[in-house]
Amino acid sequence: MPSTFFGLSSALSGLMAHQRALDTTTHNITNINTEGYTRQRVDMRAAPSFPQPAVNTEVAPGQLGTGVQIQDFARLRDQFVDLQFRSQTATHGQLDARAKSLDRLNEVVDEPGDTGLTNLLGKFWSSWQALSLNAESPATREAVRSAGVQLAQGFADTRAQLVASQDEADRRITATVDQLNLWAGQINELNQAIGKVVGVGMSPNDLLDQRDLLIDRIAATGEVAVTTPGPNGKISLAFGGQVLVDGTSDTVNPVAVTAGGAVTVGGVPATVATGALRGLIDIRDTTVGGAGGYIAALDALAATVVTEVNSRHAAGFGLDGTGGRAFFTGTDAATIAVDAAVVASTDVIAASATAAGAPGNADNAVALSQLRFVALTIGGQTSTIDGAWSAWVSRLGVDADQASRLREVQEGVLQVATARRDAVSGVNMDEEVADMVRFQKSYNAAARMITTLDSMLETIVSRMGLVGR
Repeated sequence: MPSTFFGLSSALSGLMAHQRALDTTTHNITNINTEGYTRQRVDMRAAPSFPQPAVNTEVAPGQLGTGVQIQDFARLRDQFVDLQFRSQTATHGQLDARAKSLDRLNEVVDEPGDTGLTNLLGKFWSSWQALSLNAESPATREAVRSAGVQLAQGFADTRAQLVASQDEADRRITATVDQLNLWAGQINELNQAIGKVVGVGMSPNDLLDQRDLLIDRIAATGEVAVTTPGPNGKISLAFGGQVLVDGTSDTVNPVAVTAGGAVTVGGVPATVATGALRGLIDIRDTTVGGAGGYIAALDALAATVVTEVNSRHAAGFGLDGTGGRAFFTGTDAATIAVDAAVVASTDVIAASATAAGAPGNADNAVALSQLRFVALTIGGQTSTIDGAWSAWVSRLGVDADQASRLREVQEGVLQVATARRDAVSGVNMDEEVADMVRFQKSYNAAARMITTLDSMLETIVSRMGLVGR
């Protein structure tokens, strides 16, 4: 028959277990707003019962329980939900990077506006029309020259804005890669710290939360794959299909992006199809740069303006009866400029169609003013010069609007994935308060049991054996 002292041990186990449960509830409540925190739960089980009956033990109908013990301080995580969340985070990161870049670019391109190319092209064509009405007027000739200078500057300014957006994307790529490598190094350090804690038989829940938070952040930059934790609690992390953090050797393979937009991990080519890094690379090398990008389309338009205006201008004659002169120089939006001879004297502006007709003839000025209506092949498409620029502006607007809408849609999808994960891992205040009351009552009951056993022991120690004395 077990002694009365035996009950004290069982009651004490209940007291201590529910104290730990209350401590865990407190930890959950105080971290309700902590980024990346995972709700914890104390798993309890019955303590090992009295040993099976043997020759030297009392034979009884069954084993006698010895109280309760804590089995685990569990983190409530669902790996499948984490996988879905990180996949949606990568998609959102890509769309967000694209939308932000296009929004900024849409703001700096002044269309419609006083300094936009639409207005500058209109002034340029109008100045030639005015010259066709008064070919000898110094004022109208100055207006043509001024309109040409402003148009060339407009092309240069627009291209400079595009190059600036490329440079910004490039700087953000560098910053993203640096941050990604920093996070990878921190994950490697946490891996080692977790291995030490697991090695002594403890559960490093808060360290695991910190590691998972860093993985979530890396997931926003590109695709990640995480291995199942080993016996020591360490994981390996792949980025773009290549090992970024090796948990078996405690090493990190740094991520890099080449000037051509190729992503490498430890010098090995990686496939990064989504994430903020992919979005920034696409903006820099494909949307703004590249053969089909905004800069190439703008350069093609500027080259057409130079070629077509010069071909017509060279066919005419200035006030001095000399022909064959160019109006513009340059080959693209960065180099287009009014020819030095035109800058030096407006007399060389070729308004006349024939040398004999100078200075009064204005047939060539008419031809130049009508150039705005001529269908040309620009960047592989047939259009007028004004129409090609309108298509360029429309393309930017459509791209920016589409990127914004896709980001909004993905934000909704990401919110659903976040809600699913929060339902499993997030701290719910109502649940925690209910647990707090439940554990408090269990703690009080265990304390009451100890008080009762203490009273029983008092009876045994102080009162038994007094009868008959």
